[in-house]
Amino acid sequence: MKQRDSSRAKKLSNDRDSKPVTNGASDQSFSKVLSEGRALFLLIAATVLVYANSLSGTFVFDDTKQIVNNAALRSWGNILRAFTSDVWSFQRATLNTDIPPPYYRPLFTVYLTANYQLFGLWEPGWHLVNLFIHVGVTVLVYYFLRRISQQQLVAMIGAVLFGLHPVHVESVSWISGIPDPLAALFYLPSLIWYVRYRQEGDRKWLIASVTAYGLSVLCKETPLVLPLILIVWELVQRGDTFTYRLKAAVVRVIPYGVVAIAYVIVRLAVLGMINWQHPLMANVPRLSIWLTVPLVIVKYFEHLIAPFQLSLIYSPPLVNTLSDWRFHLAIAALIGLAVLLWIYRKAISAGVWLGIALTVISLIPVLNIRVFHYEYIIQDRYLYLPSIGFCYLVALGLAHLFRKNTSLAWVFIGVIVIAFGASTILQNRVWKDSVSLWQRAVEKSPNSKSTHYNLGLAYLGIKQFDRAMPEMLEAKRLDSNNPSVYNNLAMAQAGVGKLDDAIANVETALKIDPRSPEAHNNLGALLYDKKDYPGSKREFLLVLERDPNASSARFNLARTLAALADYTGAIREFEAVLRQNPADIAARYELGSSYAAVGRKPEAIAQFDRALSADRDGERVIQMRHKLEQLQSQ
Repeated sequence: MKQRDSSRAKKLSNDRDSKPVTNGASDQSFSKVLSEGRALFLLIAATVLVYANSLSGTFVFDDTKQIVNNAALRSWGNILRAFTSDVWSFQRATLNTDIPPPYYRPLFTVYLTANYQLFGLWEPGWHLVNLFIHVGVTVLVYYFLRRISQQQLVAMIGAVLFGLHPVHVESVSWISGIPDPLAALFYLPSLIWYVRYRQEGDRKWLIASVTAYGLSVLCKETPLVLPLILIVWELVQRGDTFTYRLKAAVVRVIPYGVVAIAYVIVRLAVLGMINWQHPLMANVPRLSIWLTVPLVIVKYFEHLIAPFQLSLIYSPPLVNTLSDWRFHLAIAALIGLAVLLWIYRKAISAGVWLGIALTVISLIPVLNIRVFHYEYIIQDRYLYLPSIGFCYLVALGLAHLFRKNTSLAWVFIGVIVIAFGASTILQNRVWKDSVSLWQRAVEKSPNSKSTHYNLGLAYLGIKQFDRAMPEMLEAKRLDSNNPSVYNNLAMAQAGVGKLDDAIANVETALKIDPRSPEAHNNLGALLYDKKDYPGSKREFLLVLERDPNASSARFNLARTLAALADYTGAIREFEAVLRQNPADIAARYELGSSYAAVGRKPEAIAQFDRALSADRDGERVIQMRHKLEQLQSQ
């Protein structure tokens, strides 16, 4: 029989001796009452129950760009392109100036592409898959905590808290927030398999762990810190000296380091950079960045502990001076916590140290706040991985309370579960649609231009022009030099019939940015409404000259050509729009009308039939049916 290396066998023996001791009374009694199968059923049922109302949500925020207007998702070939381009590459070829940072997350793009092929723009399907992934991660949290604690009670409490925690709503109810749960699907198995490798000594678990680690970083960058967590796990084990354990731990994570370096090299090759700085943060002094980080950390801890009334935007002002009271308060809180840990360091268990590491180390990647827009330096989805450690710490505390006072422990668990579950259900309603999302953002950040602006856009999207106008006016007051504000204020004014005021605002936008395609497109639309078709045509051609892929301008040009009785030109442009997006029902309806105008009756009927099969616009359906009846009766 093949003999293992003696030093390795000794270390594995030490590892086995160092497993957390199972709390016999409380854990055994819990296991008798609730078998593992029943525990998992309740865990899954509770998670699904609190997220059930998310299934009725619509596409919001980046979903519109990332899914609805992303033509690349319509081809399976996008999966291959995902590994050689950044997440937002589909938008970089356009004239859109509002483009997020370059991210290398190929498995996220694969996820979007596969979902689009399965569901198209059917929102419930997307939400169902998001929920399915979160449930899967919650089950993995259970197995991870079960392995590192050796206590079903700890695993169950921690997993329930994770499954119900309201900070996860942003990652689950927002379709485009899925990268963190997607990464966790591989991040947690990597942790589980590494611990199993160290406890059992079978190298297949090490290979599986390293592979899962590589897949996790292809979903999102944040799991890159996993090797640091593995080092902490090694350090809190009993046996040998601290120095020996540290050296051995560093050697053991070398394979993970190789994977991390390979990822960075590929990322550099694809993006042309390793790091990125948001343009709006470029002029922020480095001192302000460092002074703001303690406040960000404290805010994240606050959201983990009291996750209520959460928002997409919090807009915390940057800390610019050492005299700022917020800096002193944050530093005092962090130093106080560090001092307590130091004082009680010998009494703190290995499990608590590991829980702290899982929480704090996972936060490190998101503290590089220079990469974010200054209003988005705090985002709840970044707590998805850190919350694993937080829920473990709470579970350890409640399990300890079980030994002292079982009844009181159940009271605490009941209160937390009810509070977290209720908050999650309410928070799902915030993410249900754009209006709800930005109404909450305005509540949290009333002095932010972007919250009022985006709430105005949300109202424009549902044609509530009278409600959009005051939001745009407030955005204009807060930022009087932004052409997009003037453009969309004009759309609100046009919606209530104030065409002259609308044209004046679009012209102001063009004075600020004469090359703005958005402003030229809007001016063309307003001139069309005033029946100035030659002027309208001129504006749309200016947009298409700069950006031939601007489908909105092309649709508007086609409609203008039809108004000028140039049906041949209109047909050409409508067909081009449909080549870009075959699901554009409005373009298909207008194309059918243009075919009918030139006597191409069979083609017109075919277009109306295709549009009617998918149209949800009641008024347009009535118009099409009327035209279809007229054509068929001729």
